[in-house]
Amino acid sequence: MAEEIIRVLYLDDEEPNLFSFKAAFRREFEVHTCDEPHKAVRLLDEHNFHVVLSDQRMPRISGVEFFELIMPDHPDVSRILVTGYADTDAVVDAINKGQVYRFVSKPWNEEELRGVIRSGYDLNRSRVRNAEQGTEVLALLEGLGAQLGGCADELEGGGAAAAGAVAEKLREMKVQLAGEHARYERWIQRSSN
Repeated sequence: MAEEIIRVLYLDDEEPNLFSFKAAFRREFEVHTCDEPHKAVRLLDEHNFHVVLSDQRMPRISGVEFFELIMPDHPDVSRILVTGYADTDAVVDAINKGQVYRFVSKPWNEEELRGVIRSGYDLNRSRVRNAEQGTEVLALLEGLGAQLGGCADELEGGGAAAAGAVAEKLREMKVQLAGEHARYERWIQRSSN
């Protein structure tokens, strides 16, 4: 299986920073850059980004505000705040609001930032897998609920024969549930390693 290309978006109002970023990382990652928050939102809607970086201090919106804006529609993307200032309030804001994965100082260390982007990608993939697993569990529970409802209907409509058929269905559901439980435990073990 081919390794997935990491898609990165960098928002910064300073063109030289965008140029430097693209020059440094375009050979390793699929890099998109933009200088306006509304353009960044449009790119996020058009592409499936793994990692988004944003400068903190921009004229129209801060990086923290930008991340707050995109979080509802793009909860799995890893968000990295880039700042050239010792902006303690921004750091506290970002941590308290829970939308920033990491902070990177300007000027960035290329090797360090490369590692941060890669670990952000790993976090994104983990979030996506968790969401998929949660969806599977909910679908299983919904299916089991429907089966239980069918069993209740069958019991209401019949006598001893219905009770035997329902008992058999309940045994099958128990086996199915045990299998799903074991699968889920294996998934948790893999996720924690």
